[in-house]
Amino acid sequence: MRKIYLLLPFSAVVIILISCGHASTKADVSDTLIKNTSDSEIKKERINDPAPQATTGMDSNIIKTRTETDILANIDQWLVSKVNYPVPGPNGGIVNGVVTVRNNLTDISFQKALVEVSILLADGKEYRTDYYTVINLEPGMTKTVKIPTTTRGNSVVSNIVKVKSTELTNGEWLLVGSHYVPR
Repeated sequence: MRKIYLLLPFSAVVIILISCGHASTKADVSDTLIKNTSDSEIKKERINDPAPQATTGMDSNIIKTRTETDILANIDQWLVSKVNYPVPGPNGGIVNGVVTVRNNLTDISFQKALVEVSILLADGKEYRTDYYTVINLEPGMTKTVKIPTTTRGNSVVSNIVKVKSTELTNGEWLLVGSHYVPR
């Protein structure tokens, strides 16, 4: 019998998986030990691994446990923002750019999300930073915002910096990501 220990971010949760090797009956998730440093609500969701590894004898079903704190501290994994624009010419400049925000959570909606969009020069220095508010992002939904044309800048980066959600923030407008401070 082989035990596999997986540590999730922030050492908030430890999941123990037990496998029976190549036996015809395999153990599913046998036990979940939770060491939670805050009183945040814990959400569990069963996910299927699209390519199970038959040689390890691991079951393809894994329980992924996440807390409110994990979601808010790592919001860019769950509320994904991407900037699309044509490749800048030799003199730089961003034309016809859009930022797209997608809610990858299956059970949480956002009433508001603040997206920070920074235009960078060729040397990596920040040229300009703008903020855009996206409203009413339901689970699985995508919203798009047009960004202004600039004559300078060679690349654009975006991050979610603030959210308001009934399920996660109790309706409060909170800083998230690298700015998040647990309550």
